[in-house]
Amino acid sequence: MAGKRHLGPDWRHNQQLAWLQARASAPPFKKDYVMNRFSRALVLLALPSLAWAQPFPLIDTHAHFESLPYKDFAASEKSALAAMAQWNIGMSLLMPPPRATLDPKTNYDIEELLPAIKANPGRLAALGGAGSLTIMLHNTSPEAVNDAVRQSFRQRAMEIIALGAVGFGEIPVQHLSLPNMGPRHAYENVPADHPLLMLLADIAAENDVPIDIHFDMVPNDMPLPPPLKSPPNPPKLQGNLPAFERLLAHNPKTRIVWAHVGFEPIRTRGPDIVRQLLTAHPNLYMSFRLGRTGPHPSMAMAADGKLKPEWMALLQAFPDRFMLGSDSFYAGAGVSRGATSEGMDNLRGLVDQLPPELGRQLARDNAIRVYRLKVTTGQ
Repeated sequence: MAGKRHLGPDWRHNQQLAWLQARASAPPFKKDYVMNRFSRALVLLALPSLAWAQPFPLIDTHAHFESLPYKDFAASEKSALAAMAQWNIGMSLLMPPPRATLDPKTNYDIEELLPAIKANPGRLAALGGAGSLTIMLHNTSPEAVNDAVRQSFRQRAMEIIALGAVGFGEIPVQHLSLPNMGPRHAYENVPADHPLLMLLADIAAENDVPIDIHFDMVPNDMPLPPPLKSPPNPPKLQGNLPAFERLLAHNPKTRIVWAHVGFEPIRTRGPDIVRQLLTAHPNLYMSFRLGRTGPHPSMAMAADGKLKPEWMALLQAFPDRFMLGSDSFYAGAGVSRGATSEGMDNLRGLVDQLPPELGRQLARDNAIRVYRLKVTTGQ
């Protein structure tokens, strides 16, 4: 890691001048956002834990190419690389998002990501299965799983591995439909201990790759919280945590990466349950998505941009179990949904608040180990 960067009066003057120029040129609806980012940046400057080392590249373990309303993956590739340069992301792991339909206009799997992967070795890698295994999973009841279904599912999983996937994902267990993700954001739900998920856990362990899982956790039965809508979501959510723990315990060699910790829609994944599950299941990992900040315990960062003490304690207690995952959907014009500029800034802000070694583990080292990534110096 490079040495410390000493920040003197000239640096502060230049930062203030840059902000004033951005403030003056920003459209009216963006000025409050610019002000908010500048105010939070001043808070980060004051944090005593910052070492102000030269920032090292991050690894984003959860990103997508947008396919709504149509696919233009050449444009998505350019947008992804531009965003990676802007936020100093050395490597992004792309994966198809959960889909409930095989409609070729919107559905895709790893095959359609391969041109971008091959054109950018060491910069982009891919997970697979959300456009094929997910549909097999969600269209097959647990009772209907027989030897023929298992054989077909395994065959497709092994095809994905043979194509060079670094994991399976994004595999939805319970995936709630969110209004801010657009009218075609699907509601999907299967038992976490579905026989095909158990089989996928075994296949992942056999091939030493992880599974990236979307799991909106419901510890106990609860009404659907606002602003989520029913339909497409059910008016009442059924408890699903015991089944998830059965999946985690099924094969201890399977690395499960539970996406979107730190900001999720039903706010059930607070620090206490995270600590409980990480303690009970050594094969469980989590990736931070920090689209928003706020006072709720499930939000890892406070409104001023500081990591909350209880979340800092979790990172210190489990330094090898967390990664970053922006949930960016890259379209031709940039990030279309999922991540926001604030969320991308928050990922870097989170890393910058940590002691250097812990920050590096979160930002890249854990991802390299969990996904067995090959990276070069400087990435």
